[in-house]
Amino acid sequence: MSDDSIPEPGPKSGLEDSAQPVTPDEVAEPTGPAGDDTDASGGVQDAPRSRPKSKPKPVVTTVEELLTFAYESNARLLEFPKDALKKLPITDEGIESQSALVATLASTDPTMSVPFKLLQYAARQGVQLKRAEDGDVGRALNRLVDLALVALGHHPVFRVWTDQLLDPRRDPQPTTEHLRDAARQVDAEKLGVSSERFKPADSERLVKNAVACFGLLRALQREWTLDEFIDASYRAVWKFEAPEAVGLQRAASEIGASRDHAVLGIVGTNYLARIKRLDRQISQLERDAAAAWNRETRLRDELASAKNREEAALARAEALSADVVRLQKELAAERDNRVVDKSHMADDYETLRTRIIRRLGGEIDLLTDGLHALRNGAPNVAEEFLDRSLLALTREVEQLKDSSGGLA
Repeated sequence: MSDDSIPEPGPKSGLEDSAQPVTPDEVAEPTGPAGDDTDASGGVQDAPRSRPKSKPKPVVTTVEELLTFAYESNARLLEFPKDALKKLPITDEGIESQSALVATLASTDPTMSVPFKLLQYAARQGVQLKRAEDGDVGRALNRLVDLALVALGHHPVFRVWTDQLLDPRRDPQPTTEHLRDAARQVDAEKLGVSSERFKPADSERLVKNAVACFGLLRALQREWTLDEFIDASYRAVWKFEAPEAVGLQRAASEIGASRDHAVLGIVGTNYLARIKRLDRQISQLERDAAAAWNRETRLRDELASAKNREEAALARAEALSADVVRLQKELAAERDNRVVDKSHMADDYETLRTRIIRRLGGEIDLLTDGLHALRNGAPNVAEEFLDRSLLALTREVEQLKDSSGGLA
């Protein structure tokens, strides 16, 4: 969560650094414009009531006395020295009696001014709350926040949201708009008080205090950033306070009459910081968009080149396919021709073989007769047989040469 601190409503009291016990006479009175009892955080306190000047000053030395003082005081904010806060005894055993005291006093606070005082006081210290050791101001502030939660749980606005107040991650979570509507529906009957004790002005105070308490609690729990706190306060409270269709002069007069210059500065600085962040984000988005455009252009060029290469490859593939078809046809025709040639060659071979066998058989007979004549003393007859055989063999050789194309 962000470390942004919550704006400190109202003027700062010099008692913050004092070590003296707090008394009602030492509490700062409202400093807003006349008739305006709304502080800058949205919290509203009851108007101060006259008190006898002779009333003795109470000495606050325990958490119970501080709670009693907060409920009895009509001051807008709780002012209590930090040094005195550190000296308050904080024990685990005391939480039960302190919670019981809050439960008893809660009915006297229909506008939830005391939970707002406690939460605003804890946030105003600017301390990151944790479970600290004795003597650390954080331990006392944690106890005040816990007791503020007890007080909120006893009010009709937050009674059904007790678990969500303790655990900001538990669903469903209330919104400030929902709390505003719920607070506006609370009347004297629901609070169990008379109508004289809860007037229309008190209803408006309750709405503002309810929203402020929820926002302060979420900030103390480090669940909200300052941006979220300001936005929630605006949606649920501030925008309803602004006059409708306000002009330049009216707006300037309202701002000029405001005494909460510190709060105006915090809110203005926050919005200016947001604008700067948005400007940086816009610049980054513009750079990202330009880079994306360049990438798109480059990818388009690469895509066009790839398409050209694809078209060329398809053309080559089509040409190769045509060559394959042509070659397949030629191969099929050649195979058919070879089959025919093979058949003819087989026939020619058989014819030639038959003729050679016949020729050789006849010549063997002549040579046999010639040999017989030669053995029987008839050389002339043998010579005739030899001539006839040689002539026949010579003719056969010539025929073979002619049939083979003249190859010997």
